[in-house]
Amino acid sequence: MCSTSNKKPTVFILDGGFSTQLSCHVGTTADGDPLWSARFLQTHPEDVVKTHLDFLRAGSDIIMTNTYQASIGGFVKHLGVTPDGGYSLIKLAVELAKRARSTYLEESQVSGTLQRAPLIAGSVGPYGAHLHDGSEYSGSYADETSVETMLAWHAPRIKALVEAGVDLLAFETIPCLKEAEMLVKMLKEFPNIKGWLSFSCKDENSLANGEDFKTAVKTCWDLNPNQLVAIGVNCCSPAIVAKLFNSISSEKGPLPIPFITYPNSGEKYSPTIGWTEQDKCEGLATFIPEWLDCGVRYVGGCCRTYGADISLIKNQRIFGISVRKKERDDKIKALMKTNDELMQQNLNLSLETCKLKKEIGKLNDDKFSEYLTLMRERDARYTLYFENVSLQMKLKELDGSSYPVDEAYGDPVVLRIALDRCREQLSLTQTELKKMTDEYADTVPRREYDTLDAKHCEITKALDKLAGEYKALRESNKRLLASKASIEEELFEIKERCNEMERAGTPRPQWDLCADFIGGGKDRWWQLASGLSSRDILRVLLKELGPAAESDHLEHFDGLGTDPVIPPYLRYEGKVRNLRLSRREISVIINDIWLGKLQSPDMPMQDYVTKYFEDRYQQPSIRAEWAYNLCAGAEQMLDEPQVKLFWGVLHGHLSEHIYWGHRAHWRALRDSLYRHAKDQETIPIEEFEKISKATFPLKSEVDIKNLMDVVRKQLKLKLGSNDINLDKLFQENEEGFDRVEFARELYRQRQLAQDKYIREVLAELGGKHAANKTVTVDNLKRAFAIVDPAIDHIRMERYIRWAFADRTSELNCISPIPLRTLTTRLAAGDIERVGPRYRGTHRRTTYK
Repeated sequence: MCSTSNKKPTVFILDGGFSTQLSCHVGTTADGDPLWSARFLQTHPEDVVKTHLDFLRAGSDIIMTNTYQASIGGFVKHLGVTPDGGYSLIKLAVELAKRARSTYLEESQVSGTLQRAPLIAGSVGPYGAHLHDGSEYSGSYADETSVETMLAWHAPRIKALVEAGVDLLAFETIPCLKEAEMLVKMLKEFPNIKGWLSFSCKDENSLANGEDFKTAVKTCWDLNPNQLVAIGVNCCSPAIVAKLFNSISSEKGPLPIPFITYPNSGEKYSPTIGWTEQDKCEGLATFIPEWLDCGVRYVGGCCRTYGADISLIKNQRIFGISVRKKERDDKIKALMKTNDELMQQNLNLSLETCKLKKEIGKLNDDKFSEYLTLMRERDARYTLYFENVSLQMKLKELDGSSYPVDEAYGDPVVLRIALDRCREQLSLTQTELKKMTDEYADTVPRREYDTLDAKHCEITKALDKLAGEYKALRESNKRLLASKASIEEELFEIKERCNEMERAGTPRPQWDLCADFIGGGKDRWWQLASGLSSRDILRVLLKELGPAAESDHLEHFDGLGTDPVIPPYLRYEGKVRNLRLSRREISVIINDIWLGKLQSPDMPMQDYVTKYFEDRYQQPSIRAEWAYNLCAGAEQMLDEPQVKLFWGVLHGHLSEHIYWGHRAHWRALRDSLYRHAKDQETIPIEEFEKISKATFPLKSEVDIKNLMDVVRKQLKLKLGSNDINLDKLFQENEEGFDRVEFARELYRQRQLAQDKYIREVLAELGGKHAANKTVTVDNLKRAFAIVDPAIDHIRMERYIRWAFADRTSELNCISPIPLRTLTTRLAAGDIERVGPRYRGTHRRTTYK
């Protein structure tokens, strides 16, 4: 419906406040009614038709059905109808709108005023409207209501509107992004119908729920741009509409988002006295030019707007361009004309300026020539005067007369001229002196020159001596290179001879082929078999192959029966075939179980293992085979830390949080390293050490050094190598992340730190000598607060409930237990220190 071509866009007029106009016909308002104006679909259907006709006659191009607060559940609860009856009432709202449109079309054909057929939009109000608590204007229900609940409430009412034949769907007064995204996605289920989305906003920047309006509009438009005809606001003050749209219009792309708005009249509602400040409100029609400039293509009214307001909006509408835009275009044309005139004047002034500059230059040249002429004449007069004075003095000397003081010689004017002449000569002399000083400034004195020349001779002799030594070294280097080449040829011949002797001797097994059957591949097989004899390599191979190699003589396992004391995954009667699983296969199954357990964190491990095999194998005998072989293999692999942890969790001896905590440590370090490396493959070893210390601030220097040694060993770093390949270090194969040496070292250090932490807590409780002492919750709280002052209340409560094996009771109601039992429970849990233990005198937090 929105044009994207070069044609001028069309502006559609919507209807006004339906409840407001309807009150003129029914004689009462719908304020306070839980169904609002939807109740009149059953009680006053003819007045609903009249209300639609009022807006059509006022100039509305699109009218909305009386279903804003209509829902099947609401009709059943407040009108006492059946669910099918409620569904029919929603469809009736569409039929009443169609009746009004048919009547209007007949009237327009008679009068000849019809421009285009009106459209019918199915009104879809927010989920909060049916709650009847005002939450539709704040969006507070969004945090407490799931998407599934809102989806189940909206689906039947939207389906009824579509089946009844609406032209559009109007999702209006939506206060939160959560519900808006759900409605836009639901629109895709009806590909043959389009609609608009209108938000409820509390100010010029935010939705009613506090979310950013600009972000919400772009998010919803990108979800379904093909079916949305416009996005905008309704049921808000008209004063904030332009500010809301300008924040988006400033970033228009090649296809800007069409806007829709139908705000309130601007009046304020008070629950005690009703609508107020009517005399302070400006009519909606006064805002129309500004809205059209913002890109509004659908405009109407909401609460407290009547058919008369729609008529005024109709009169203000200009198809494709607003009055303000036309005035602005005229103003721009006038300014452009004035600009052209000023440019012409500027050009004329520039030409005149150039002409005047030429004349000034010519005058300056003439004056300068005149000045030079006068200066020459002055100099000539000075010369003649002094020559005359000199001749007079010589004449008097020749006459032999005494030398009287010439009156002219003491004349101040003559003295002044003589002084100026002396000053000129002094200036010339100083200039020549400065020039000579500059020319001879770099001249070296003779004594310094002799010293430098002697030093130069000594350096030249030392250079000649070094040149001779260098030549001798080059000759020695050539001899060494020749000797090296000879030794390499001899080494190659010896290797060839060794290969011939090896082929002629007893053939050795090709142990490298075993890497294809060992978890971890060639690198791990090289670590296991490096430096061992054939007998030891065979033992390592048998151990890695697992129960399949150590129990080849067992063809079957005996089923343990179906007694309830038997773990559910092992309940089976009869013979169970021995699958002879290798160590690698056992590790792959255990890792797969851990990965699946992520989806069921609250399910006990025994129940999840049972579910794991039931989901994969339908036949009980096959399930039993895999379960029994997994347990048999795990028992044989208890020397592996990750298998021992899984075995302890499976039998309830250890908390599975130990595994998740270990995995969280590993991932935290990995993410920090990749983030610092800016997603590059490598990072310098110094940066690796620095980030490790920052990620694990409680680790000692010894722990960090051990980590670095394990990294070098795992990656086989050479002595001078400085880069760590993160992809190789954190490579996670199907056997799990904890199979590599680096992950095992992290786990070992974590367990040692936990043991030390628990020992300090037990020491505060009395230590080994008080093993039979009973410990209360307050005692344990105090011990944790002393040993770990940084611990928070949530973590402390989790540790206490694990230690006392009570997850539901109030803490002050938990009974004391012996210290020996408490020690066992703490050692089996995921107990981790939060911060360092402060030394000296510090203030301690008292937990009660």
